[in-house]
Amino acid sequence: MTDQDHQRVIRFIAENRFPFPGQTDWPVGYVTLVNGDRQLHSIEGTDGPHWPDIVILNEKGQPCRFGEVETDLSEAAVTRWAACAAAADTMNETGVKNLFVYVPRGMAAGALELLDRNGISFAGLREYAVEDERVVITPVLTRGDRYDHQ
Repeated sequence: MTDQDHQRVIRFIAENRFPFPGQTDWPVGYVTLVNGDRQLHSIEGTDGPHWPDIVILNEKGQPCRFGEVETDLSEAAVTRWAACAAAADTMNETGVKNLFVYVPRGMAAGALELLDRNGISFAGLREYAVEDERVVITPVLTRGDRYDHQ
């Protein structure tokens, strides 16, 4: 996947899932940011600042939800997920961290194994694909709100 395609997938997810089109229960004052061409908001990671792909700020301007869009699975991804989980809130039905991990189609089983083996709390695991210039998102596992499994 090219960096251009990766950035396109990130933008699509930010625009179509944070919030979903027509979502009526998205909290007032929440703002969705994309750390793509411009780095807009970081969080503290183990090795200094980390710039998650998607950052949701609450009404107080504090980061509360995150989306990470991976192109492969690695220990570096685990480090990023752990940093996001540490900074995420738990405002959902089940009290898990509001971290959503997106991986290329076919990689969900490996991502789930890494998340669970490393004890990383998360709200959703999704696969993505680019088909005929369309971005397709497939929910794999939702541990947060039932509404998010779409």
